[in-house]
Amino acid sequence: MKCSIAFYFLLFPLLSSAQDVYVPTVGSKLLSLSGQDMITGKVVDIEFANSPAYTLFHFWKSNSDSSIKTFAKLQQFVTKNKNKLIIYGFPYEYKKDIAQAKELSSKYKLNWPQLVQYRLPNGAAVVDVLVIKEFPTFILIDREGLILVRSNSPEDVEALLEKLK
Repeated sequence: MKCSIAFYFLLFPLLSSAQDVYVPTVGSKLLSLSGQDMITGKVVDIEFANSPAYTLFHFWKSNSDSSIKTFAKLQQFVTKNKNKLIIYGFPYEYKKDIAQAKELSSKYKLNWPQLVQYRLPNGAAVVDVLVIKEFPTFILIDREGLILVRSNSPEDVEALLEKLK
């Protein structure tokens, strides 16, 4: 079953040439997202206004050592901040690697929705629209859909949350 993922930006600049690429970064505003959970198969609708205070997107790959190395730290961070945020994982995988991604998700107790992003042409809408080129990538979003942090380090997200207390 194909996963239908929709992403809408409130402000999407007009591009002056085909070489220009819009990279949503801090200050960009997102409106909505939906995707299919890798574990349950259910469609998940993300509405930022329904989060406790923040939404964290975690983009990762099962064959990326740097992604795997952040799992323990991420788990601690999520436990510490469970009343402040909701998290969504975005495993970026070839179909043949989904079993490995599920195994890692279970092993490291990534017990939040994992909205699979297939590494095929037109298969990774969120990764493509947000122009995710490095893994892991963490994006912290407020209840208005405003991107507050975009980083490859969970420590950057943690540092901003500490400042926002």
